[in-house]
Amino acid sequence: MKVFRLDNRTSSVKEQVETSVTAVGFFDGVHTGHRKVMMKAKGIAEKEGRKWGVMTFDPHPSVVLKGVENAQYLTPLPVKEKLIEELGADYLFIVPFTKELASLSPQTFVDEYFAGLCIAHVVAGFDFSFGHKGKGNMKIIDQLADGRFISSTVEEFQEDSEKVSSTRIRKLLDEGEVIAANELLGRSYVIYAKPAGAGELEIPLYYHHPEDGEYEAEVDGERGKVMVKGSRIEWKDGRNKSNGDVPVRFLKELRK
Repeated sequence: MKVFRLDNRTSSVKEQVETSVTAVGFFDGVHTGHRKVMMKAKGIAEKEGRKWGVMTFDPHPSVVLKGVENAQYLTPLPVKEKLIEELGADYLFIVPFTKELASLSPQTFVDEYFAGLCIAHVVAGFDFSFGHKGKGNMKIIDQLADGRFISSTVEEFQEDSEKVSSTRIRKLLDEGEVIAANELLGRSYVIYAKPAGAGELEIPLYYHHPEDGEYEAEVDGERGKVMVKGSRIEWKDGRNKSNGDVPVRFLKELRK
């Protein structure tokens, strides 16, 4: 997978890519709803004999638009990048979310970041918006494209009659409902924690972590019990085999 970290000049990237079908969104969590969008892009690309890619943004818009400090993510950018690569994407376009980007008109956004990157087909969820104050959306994108590319909209994806969303997953983690969160993610929720002494791991500030309590987890490949206490994870059942970040995969809640 080729990764492109973009700035306000996309012309140099245009020379390095073939025409593609690209899924667009913030995609925090890369959950089952997000993968519907990505797999639609992949399927179209395979049918048309094109490359396929994903376009995402960093940091979260709330950091720039609302001044949120220490934003927390289900999948910080390196984790998101890894998950997208595992899905088989040819390209990953990372667009820095800045005040300048937020001030672009929908037309300029389309010209620069869709047409300007040789994207032949844009795939996004029904609620994707772009441009100044989010005035651009999937209802007007074909008009803005003016024949340079086409688009497909993925409708709302629900589980138990409720939209699958990053917000819903965060709420479940806040309540310690790891099993339910994992069902919506389509995999076990993972945090890459920092070693913090014997039997303890530190959760980086940029992770949205489960509520304090006891969980069954897989830590560095070993299954056992962990206790979440604030930004710390107590782990008594195994021994850290990693010199760097330690993957903690939460499997189910035991005691809250």
